[in-house]
Amino acid sequence: MAVILSREAGRFSVVLLESLWLDPGRYADDLARALGVQRADAVRMCRLQRGILLQGATQAQADAAVELLKGHGVSAVSIADDAVPIIPKPVHVAVVSLDREGLSTPSLTGAGLPKTWPWADLALVCGGVLVGADAQAASLVEKVDESALAEAEDRRSLAAKALEKARDRVFPLRAEIDKPEPDVAGALAAALTRKSVRTSPEVDGFGRISTVIDLVFTKPYERLRITSASRVLGIDRSASPGRDLHVAVALLARLAAGATLPGAALALAHGADSGEYVFEDMQQFDAHCRWAYLMRLRRAAEARK
Repeated sequence: MAVILSREAGRFSVVLLESLWLDPGRYADDLARALGVQRADAVRMCRLQRGILLQGATQAQADAAVELLKGHGVSAVSIADDAVPIIPKPVHVAVVSLDREGLSTPSLTGAGLPKTWPWADLALVCGGVLVGADAQAASLVEKVDESALAEAEDRRSLAAKALEKARDRVFPLRAEIDKPEPDVAGALAAALTRKSVRTSPEVDGFGRISTVIDLVFTKPYERLRITSASRVLGIDRSASPGRDLHVAVALLARLAAGATLPGAALALAHGADSGEYVFEDMQQFDAHCRWAYLMRLRRAAEARK
């Protein structure tokens, strides 16, 4: 998510034109000087951003950041805060079916919500893996005694480890896809004893992950959210949420040829190991979706010129 410097009207955002990891060791000091902020804030900008680097900057601050990034070979633009689109809050879908005609949502009820959403009206597909909370805590603290955290040197060490973890966090999707399924007999036995068939085993370094897919439709203008808890009819649910995410996004890519899939979703559809679709929490994923939708609008505007 973007670091917000101010919520005053008339402020500006700095938006990257492609999804990139900005190494705090390389950019934080220069960004802090250009923006006139604490280095800690600049580190957070680099680590947390998913396309939108910061919001609430003055025009001078935003322009300075864009020029600085340009000097490093990073393409970015300064955009008024109120020109950055706010996408709808997600509507959580419990049961969904991916058909040739469109996406069916028998579990949704409400005024203005259709039962079938045509693929022609699907504008954006975003998908992601959310790191387990226990793995997040382990990567940051790694069982360091609480009394030791009072020392500045230890805090710096923990911050450095957190940044290193974020930089190198590549999800092993191919291994998840190729992982053998539990034996059928065991799954049937679990079903007969009313135990959960899907154990959601931990992924090394990522903990007990969860997954999310957001679909932004234009008619009506809504954002549907499919999570690990949702049931996608027609797709056999496996023991690996990562594999299920890949299968669902790949099917969406085939069915909705006119929809935009950002690089993270394309990597998921192709079954590629990547850190681009790994998110620390849902707020960071929301920021990624907002950035991806903005990029779609910019490309559409340029195509009309």
